[in-house]
Amino acid sequence: MNEPNKQTKLQHLFWRAGFGASPQQVRAAMEKPLSETIAALFQDAKTENSLDAIPSGEPGYNRKAMRELIRRRNELSAEEKKAMVKDVAKENRGKIGDLNFQWLDQMGLGAAALREKMTLFWHGHFACRNRVAGFVQQQHNTIRGLALGKFGDLLRAVSQDPAMLQFLNNQQNKKDSPNENFAREVMELFTMGRGAYTEKDIREAARAFTGWGFIPASGDFVFRKAQHDEGTKTIFGKTGN
Repeated sequence: MNEPNKQTKLQHLFWRAGFGASPQQVRAAMEKPLSETIAALFQDAKTENSLDAIPSGEPGYNRKAMRELIRRRNELSAEEKKAMVKDVAKENRGKIGDLNFQWLDQMGLGAAALREKMTLFWHGHFACRNRVAGFVQQQHNTIRGLALGKFGDLLRAVSQDPAMLQFLNNQQNKKDSPNENFAREVMELFTMGRGAYTEKDIREAARAFTGWGFIPASGDFVFRKAQHDEGTKTIFGKTGN
């Protein structure tokens, strides 16, 4: 089998470490050592360029509309409440659309191709659906900031963001009524895969995650000590608290 020529190697590199390259970029890279091109990809990836389609301080819930809905809940008819909730949902969908377009622009036009590619990769790995635009942006920027770092740091950060905690029901995970959904997905989807843990491990991990939640108005992570199971747990054969 013939050894791939330099142009083929460069094209492969640009697709694997980004989203391809223009003919001009390939020609420019042909004039440099391959090691220099690789170093430049990592140097450019130091730029984070967080998404900001949702203004800072606006978590994604339309707080003004929701407060108005709560304030007037006894005055409004069922149809009026339904219409108000529908308007809030429509606004959120529009904001998520803005967020998606901004991300597409950065993937196609931004200089930090490697960070964009790894952000996309981890976005797929940490599967999550959330309709609150601010929470979606917050999770995206969490992944973006840690996309080229240690997996453990990324896992912990994503596990504490409001989009994931809400999606996997950990707001409902309390010492008197543990919810195993979050613990199960952390083991099955995000880390070890099926067969590497027992149902008891999941139950014990769910107890360890009790009290993990977030503040809806801000999206900030919060540990609710009163909801946490303080008892001894045994996970993967190790016992502690």
